[in-house]
Amino acid sequence: MRRCRLRAKAARCVALAVVALSRASWIEAQASRDSARCDSIVGGTAAVVDSVSTALFLSVSNWMTDDQRELITSHIARFFVPPSPFRLSVFEGPALVRGLRISTPGDSLGVPRAASVNGTYWIEVTPDGATEGLGVVRSSLVHGLDSAVVRAIRAAARVETAFRPVSIDRWRLEIRVTGDSLEGARRLAQGTFPRMRVRDAAASSTKRPTFPEEALAHGLDHGEAVLRFVVDRDGLPAPETVEIVRATALPFVRASLSMLADQRFTPATIRGCPVAQLVEFPFIFDAPRRPPPLSP
Repeated sequence: MRRCRLRAKAARCVALAVVALSRASWIEAQASRDSARCDSIVGGTAAVVDSVSTALFLSVSNWMTDDQRELITSHIARFFVPPSPFRLSVFEGPALVRGLRISTPGDSLGVPRAASVNGTYWIEVTPDGATEGLGVVRSSLVHGLDSAVVRAIRAAARVETAFRPVSIDRWRLEIRVTGDSLEGARRLAQGTFPRMRVRDAAASSTKRPTFPEEALAHGLDHGEAVLRFVVDRDGLPAPETVEIVRATALPFVRASLSMLADQRFTPATIRGCPVAQLVEFPFIFDAPRRPPPLSP
């Protein structure tokens, strides 16, 4: 009798395991179908409002002479091969308000947004003109773009006259690829990007920023730091995209950067499909009120 009960129990366990595996397979298949559907929507024309002519511009640190800037950008542009296909992956976005979603006309359908392209890279140049180190400061998150720019910089660095030192000091060059034409920038590529209806990301975390002790030590009782970054498709800030827009003082920058990882957002969507979006987000700091002095 006991052996029969054990066999029955084992049979039930096997049955439950089969159900669990079947459910896991169904969830995986459903996720695959949803991903394919969203790729089709974002990469297709159903959500397109119109198209805008867009250029990518290449710029380097602006402290050098025009001739030096032109020499470097021309060599990098010569070796740059844009990724193909050039897939849209990040869209322009709003300045967010903490814990409050501001509705705009047509918000339920989405606001027309263009693609956002912004990447920053660095390389060091020794006094004898040799180059060392090469990395990504701010990822563009555009599929294949960062690696294409890094390859172009590496190829340009092999040209003997490409990076001429301006003095006996070591250079650290910052190289940017962006949709904005900065001073001394060179046009790198030209194309037409569609604008799509995007339901903007929104802040879902309302945790009050902790006032930094360092600011109190400097006699500050109020401050702010505004960061620009990409909210990814999971509603998380992408740390490799963070930029500082403005700040009252350095302690507030440090405090906001340390708190950023704990922030959560409702991701932007296109027809219900989550997409990455570039946003600006403020951290407002107010010193805790001190209790009034006791009366004598």
